[in-house]
Amino acid sequence: MSQSLSENSPEPRGLRERKKALVQAHLVATAWELFAERGFAAVTVDQIVEAAGVSRSSFFRYFDTKDAALFHNTRLALDNMEADFEFRSRSTPPRQALHQSLLQAATEYEARRGEYRTLRRLMREDRVLRASAAEYNQSLLAEMTSAYLRQLGGRDELSARVEVAVMWAAATVALESWVRLDDEDLLALTVRALAALPQAR
Repeated sequence: MSQSLSENSPEPRGLRERKKALVQAHLVATAWELFAERGFAAVTVDQIVEAAGVSRSSFFRYFDTKDAALFHNTRLALDNMEADFEFRSRSTPPRQALHQSLLQAATEYEARRGEYRTLRRLMREDRVLRASAAEYNQSLLAEMTSAYLRQLGGRDELSARVEVAVMWAAATVALESWVRLDDEDLLALTVRALAALPQAR
């Protein structure tokens, strides 16, 4: 007779991970709703967990701060772009691979214009959040630069850092323009922004 799964049996790892991802996504969505309605500074972790219907300990199982919940989707986007870059770098020179990955990221961001507009509004209203966002962006740039340097094997580090910084800045300018303008496509803006950069020798 085959053994049935008892209530005390551990859940399969895949199921546990899916449940964790659902709870995390629910916390993020709840936090964003509150931030959009009340402003970032006015919302506390206690209010987020109360609205989400979870415990305070559950929140801190996924996020160290409410800032981390706010930037969670940006974190996922960077993770996806970094994975895409490393995959492309297997068969493409790093500069070209990064260029392609930035364009791919632009296509994935297209559905999130409203989210980015909300984020920009929250930043305008909160000086501390602006500083936190700038610091977070620098940490993401540092991660992307590290990935780029790994693909180069440490060759010509100064030039590599400059290449990543200017391409990142161009993509950021495109993103900022896209957030402000209703009739512009992010991919098209990113293509134009990257095309404005001088070609590497």
